[in-house]
Amino acid sequence: MSPGARLVIADPGLSGPIGHHLGYSQAVAEAAQARGIPALILAGRDFHGQVAGGAVPCRAAFGTRYQTSGGGGGLRRALFAAAARLPAPLAAQVAPPLRAFRRHLRRGAAPDGFGAELAAALGDADGRDLVLLHSVSAANLTGLPATLPLAALCVVLRRTPGEMDRDDPGPEPVGAVLRGLAARFGSRLRLLADTEELAALHAPLAGLPVRVAPLPVVVPPVPQHPPHRPPHLVFAGGARAEKGYALLPPLVAALRGRARFTLHSGPVDAAADPLVQQAQRALRGLAGPDLALLEHGLDPAAYQALLADADLLLLPYDAAAYGPRSSGILAEARALGVPAVVPAGCWMEAAAGPVPEVVFHGPADFAAAVERALAALPGLTAALRAAAPEWRRRHSPEALLDALLFTIR
Repeated sequence: MSPGARLVIADPGLSGPIGHHLGYSQAVAEAAQARGIPALILAGRDFHGQVAGGAVPCRAAFGTRYQTSGGGGGLRRALFAAAARLPAPLAAQVAPPLRAFRRHLRRGAAPDGFGAELAAALGDADGRDLVLLHSVSAANLTGLPATLPLAALCVVLRRTPGEMDRDDPGPEPVGAVLRGLAARFGSRLRLLADTEELAALHAPLAGLPVRVAPLPVVVPPVPQHPPHRPPHLVFAGGARAEKGYALLPPLVAALRGRARFTLHSGPVDAAADPLVQQAQRALRGLAGPDLALLEHGLDPAAYQALLADADLLLLPYDAAAYGPRSSGILAEARALGVPAVVPAGCWMEAAAGPVPEVVFHGPADFAAAVERALAALPGLTAALRAAAPEWRRRHSPEALLDALLFTIR
């Protein structure tokens, strides 16, 4: 980067101290500053507080959100609350058409304001900055003006083209949105994705190279304690239907007395998917000394402590929904050397490490895969702890910064 240039991280999804948005933005900002590159984070207007104890400047800049189409509203809450009382097969049929209807309305909404807000936030820039957008929707990208004062615009594509065309879509398919960016920004535009599979999906649609940007994982030291007795099984990151939350109650019931569970759901209210509401009611009925339910957000320190104390992470995700997408929680588990049970047929299967016992093949195999992992737990733990240092090296903030700087040479 040229002398005096900054790394500006524009993150409309950063609205509070909970979740991966803050971790990603802070990690790459601190890596830049460690190399003598000034960094600035632009967050959502709801973000109040300091980043890295005030060491990283942060401005609350965006009223426009990232991923607005999954929001609540009275209609959603009423329908989902009623559906949550139906038998599970019927409850599962309510959410998809309502989401489709909301997406249809979103296509006719007013133009996305992210581009204008970013231009205002960069108003004092001198045109030498590298601007990183690591979590943006197609709608966010549509309104970016060519007059933004920057030297390079790095866009990380973290969802499939199909998802970007369904959730907060632009007025055109995402391929056309990306080609429009290329026409406006020319050689200043850099496209990246956080998995090779996502890069391969987006490149032909955009007509541009899409490089891989590793996730910037920051975790405590690799735990050295032997597995707990009974083993501690953890689900973290919030309750969503695509995360397979409905598979947890039968697993807890089946392993009662043989394992200890901590399940982090975050708040589950009437706006949650009906199957998630049903699962939460069932889990509340099972709560006790061997099942802790965390129905609130976790700050970064508490979240990392929870992962580090786990003997086995539970990721009962929908393989079709996740596909080539990365998982920040799995990346953190690998960096900690903690085994994680993951679905077959998606990025997570390859990323889980050389331990086939942790892979499940469809919802019916999830509980059996957990049993297989528990039976082999000491060996799995040893293998993943041995592999953790190399994973940390390849998925570090410094590695991400290298990828960003490589694009502007």
